[in-house]
Amino acid sequence: MNQLHITLEENSPAIKWANTQADRIGARGHVGTHLDCYTTVPEKPEYNITAMVLDCQNEMPKEEDIKSLTTLENMALLLHTANLERNEYGTDMYFSTETFLSEEVLHTILEKKPLFIIIDSHGIAEKGKRHIEFDKICEANGCHVIENVDLSCIGNQKEVQLKILININHQSTGKPCELYCV
Repeated sequence: MNQLHITLEENSPAIKWANTQADRIGARGHVGTHLDCYTTVPEKPEYNITAMVLDCQNEMPKEEDIKSLTTLENMALLLHTANLERNEYGTDMYFSTETFLSEEVLHTILEKKPLFIIIDSHGIAEKGKRHIEFDKICEANGCHVIENVDLSCIGNQKEVQLKILININHQSTGKPCELYCV
């Protein structure tokens, strides 16, 4: 099994930052590999699912890219941007790299009914209000976004089997996750 989640040491800049926040528990939930839960939490703490891999290293997908996928129902969509491979997690460069979906593309993805959208970057929308709005749209459609995943071992694969472990009881709106390619 290949580990896809980021492992952070207690002395890493991201953990140090989270520990200085007024809502330390909340901040720690949003550091490293996690999914956001603003309105709903995934039903189970563990998923063994198939994931379709979409190469987004040169540009984010357009509607026609999503429409060409046969199905995503009860699956995951992996958006392989290579942001984590090119820029160290937690750096300004990592967080300033735009790996965002348009609202039309997001709705086209959700029409295919995936359980998860997984990205090797800091999210599918701009930080702040729009980021939260996109996460809530996903949740309303039975989908959650998992952020900050290391997809460097995926290579050119178009489909992979994943084991996803989610700390659904974490007190933050950010639920820490572990992901493995099996």
